[in-house]
Amino acid sequence: MSLRPLLFSVCLAIPLTGCGGDDATGDAGGGGGDVLYDDAFTGSCSAALDCSRIQLETACTCVDSPLVDDMFATNQVGCDQLPMEGTTPRTPADDYCNAAGGDGSPSIGCMMPGMYRAAGTSMDVTVYGVVDVFGNGGDADAITVEIYLEGADGQLGALVGSSAASIASSCSETEDEIDNDMVVGTRDLGFYSIAGVPTETPLIVKTSGNADFWKDLYTYNFYVFEDEIDGSGAAGDPCADAPAGPRFEYRARTLSRSDYNSIPLTAGVPGGITAGNGAVAGEIHDCDDVRLEFAQVGVSPKPETLVYFNDNPSNPLPQMGRMEGTSQLGLYSALNVPAGEVDVSAVGRVNGEVVSLGWYRVRVFDGAVTAVTLRGLRPNQVE
Repeated sequence: MSLRPLLFSVCLAIPLTGCGGDDATGDAGGGGGDVLYDDAFTGSCSAALDCSRIQLETACTCVDSPLVDDMFATNQVGCDQLPMEGTTPRTPADDYCNAAGGDGSPSIGCMMPGMYRAAGTSMDVTVYGVVDVFGNGGDADAITVEIYLEGADGQLGALVGSSAASIASSCSETEDEIDNDMVVGTRDLGFYSIAGVPTETPLIVKTSGNADFWKDLYTYNFYVFEDEIDGSGAAGDPCADAPAGPRFEYRARTLSRSDYNSIPLTAGVPGGITAGNGAVAGEIHDCDDVRLEFAQVGVSPKPETLVYFNDNPSNPLPQMGRMEGTSQLGLYSALNVPAGEVDVSAVGRVNGEVVSLGWYRVRVFDGAVTAVTLRGLRPNQVE
């Protein structure tokens, strides 16, 4: 993970309209130039921005300008560029990579006027899968998975359903634990299943477990598209607990308490995440849900630091001093972020121009992690 402090300014508490768009000399403080395709952002900022001269203002955040050198142009990540999981190759389904190879230009059509994604017909499906462990941690057993409707400005809406993940399920999985690129053991990933989840609807997934071992994790920008539904039922499933269709498979994420404490230390935050604050983490993908390398991320209000990670999906670690943006994991983290509303955005350099890669408004919770992966614009973000 590359640790790279970003220059943010603390925003005023007075709501201002018109803070979202980029503007080199704008009312909200300006930045270092224009960002294409962020005009769809029409919301108001809850705080004024004061971007530095080397930063861009976009969607209520200040973002460092992408490096001009062509070798740092934002690009898709190929499955063959990621190190294998033991002897198992990386796949698009599990690793959000391009099976045809990397370094191609991002797919950004869903960011362009006239090409926005349209919402389909909402229906209820069963969301199911295993609970994956980010980084280190023991068996993901008895982890509670909850799905909520997303409320205004990232608030938790009504609870849709919940399930306790179990490693005793016939659908549980086993994975290797990696330390310093060496397999040091295995852990079991519990299986969960939640019925009655609406598609074409912005949702929030929360995972929680024994507080001695796990931290609460809230995942935003969870959206099931109509064309992603598996309607085949349970025919041919290798395990007995798999639900009948219509359904959608999703690997929920959990984070160990030890990683919550150790990652900030590795990233140069010696005091860790302090009371009243939390963390934001996620990945930057394009409209085809492929990870992007060399994307720049902005988070507002100001975190104590914003960091990028290394290239190893089996052992993601902070990478100090990384100025060029995301690595091949597309992974970032903002540490020690005040609890409350938080704006996250990303930009990249594509075909010589700086373009928006999306934005999302979330909430940070005291002593917890908020996860948000940008995947272009969702239907609920545009008219």
